[in-house]
Amino acid sequence: MVECNDQKSFFANLVYRSNYLIVRLCLSVVALSAPAYADNDLLDEVPLLETIQFELLGTDCSGRLQVTVKAYEMCQSQNGNITLTDDIKIVVLNNKVDQEAGPIYIQANKLLYNKEQSLCIITGNVLVTVPEKQLTIRTEQLSYDMKQEIIFTDLPIVIAHKSHELKGIGLRATRNLTQYTITTPNGTVEIDQAAVLKD
Repeated sequence: MVECNDQKSFFANLVYRSNYLIVRLCLSVVALSAPAYADNDLLDEVPLLETIQFELLGTDCSGRLQVTVKAYEMCQSQNGNITLTDDIKIVVLNNKVDQEAGPIYIQANKLLYNKEQSLCIITGNVLVTVPEKQLTIRTEQLSYDMKQEIIFTDLPIVIAHKSHELKGIGLRATRNLTQYTITTPNGTVEIDQAAVLKD
């Protein structure tokens, strides 16, 4: 380095030395924190695959279509977790020969799949529709436990079934929505007593 006696050179030299010290300090901090970062699970969350205009077709062992999943964007992490965002549309088909039930349509803003827990969580303006049963479910979040095959939430929920509307907080249901329970129901439902007495 060339030394000059003027004031400008002195300040330039001071800035140069302080920048050098800051860089060395930053490198030391990174070196010290590297083992802690390596033990952290953040590395597992590094994106492995990202795509837009995502569409998945799922089949059973015999090749019959079971589910279609569409989303604008998909991101899969190294640990196997998947995030779908923007305009999620899911159609679950029931193609079993012994029971030809209609499809279940699901719409949401976001889907999170946790591979380790076998848990699928859909969030944001969740709408589940079963046209054959005249059933709709609205909530902000629904979870599906793939091991236990149950659908659940602890958030407020509205279920419209035929001409009845059920409201409450929390839901537990079978995966095909044939049986469901609102954990904390509220409101009233009018039931036609003539139809109840006939059964």
